[in-house]
Amino acid sequence: MSKRNSLQCPQQTDISGGKQACTILTCYYRPKPGGFCKRLFRAIHALLDRGQTVHYLAVVPFPIDHPNCHFHRFLWPEKHTSGYLFWFFFHLFAPLQLLYLGFRYRVNRLFAFGHNYGLFLQPLRIVKRIPLTLFLRADTIENHRIKGRSSWLIRLEHLLEGLGIAGTRMYGVSETLTRRTIARHRFLKPSTSGVLRNDIVKRHPGSKKTGKEKRKLPLRLACVGVLEPRKNQRFLLEVMKGIRADQARLYLYGTGPDEQLLKEIVQRENMTDRVHFMGWVEADAIWPNVDLLLMPSLHEGAPNAVLEAIGNGVPVLASDIAEHREILSGVSLLTQGDICYWRDKLINIIDDPDFKIMNIFSLKEELMHQLSFDWDDNISWYVIF
Repeated sequence: MSKRNSLQCPQQTDISGGKQACTILTCYYRPKPGGFCKRLFRAIHALLDRGQTVHYLAVVPFPIDHPNCHFHRFLWPEKHTSGYLFWFFFHLFAPLQLLYLGFRYRVNRLFAFGHNYGLFLQPLRIVKRIPLTLFLRADTIENHRIKGRSSWLIRLEHLLEGLGIAGTRMYGVSETLTRRTIARHRFLKPSTSGVLRNDIVKRHPGSKKTGKEKRKLPLRLACVGVLEPRKNQRFLLEVMKGIRADQARLYLYGTGPDEQLLKEIVQRENMTDRVHFMGWVEADAIWPNVDLLLMPSLHEGAPNAVLEAIGNGVPVLASDIAEHREILSGVSLLTQGDICYWRDKLINIIDDPDFKIMNIFSLKEELMHQLSFDWDDNISWYVIF
């Protein structure tokens, strides 16, 4: 499937100092909290730091201040970027504007996060015959299924996905995602495919846990991510019904479409003493205040929160799904949807006075060094060469 194993840093020409100067074009509708934009902006910064010029099309400027980073506005009201009307016009006119920008600024490299944005850049790739590198961060079709979207929308997304990946250099954030995406399409295939995993982000030494800290009750549990069906925070509320506030407390970091529903459940079940909504918080402020990360996701692209937790010495318990199995050891994986099993596991930890059991929840040993690579160099290499 892959012509290059992206878990290991490629042997590459020096792309710093302008030795391989390119003019690069990308597209994303607007900045928003979460791992997707965090990685997109990091990719742009990596390219800029290596002497490249980056142009991007969006409704709202990205939080990037650099003389070689150029914002081009998609003409649409900033406050109305949701709903079918916006996405209809964005799909219709963004490819035309990107085509113009590609010729106007003599663009010679293209990259996108997500197949829809790859689709917008396809006309430019075909007309100018320049490389388009597509990075897949999540499985949009699987997300639609989890959210119960209509069958016609899923069929449409399937077609758009095929058109978006065709002829690209495509890299999924996991083996599961890359294989699943390619398998869905009989004729529309990328020219090259592989995996570019997220790296383990190293924090300041003072913020990283060593495993020797004295823990005490109540245990500080956390779930980090968008509050939505895919992340399955509602399941954790069921688990917490059998745990007292003096034993453990759950902190939900993030916002999203399920926020109001989750708050209503917490109120109705009288769990306000043990379930707390933290909103969006910078990662550096999360991990010093967490003893154990819980990730009961139904589906993941790349579990950024898991990698951040590991990078900060925080143990992880996660649902036994394919994406988690790629990076977590078996002892960290719990049966998806089994409330009693999850609750019993937490109670066993709570009943262990020294919390020694928490030290075994970890990453697969063989992947630890592979996930400590220079992600900035890798993503720059895949865009430029």
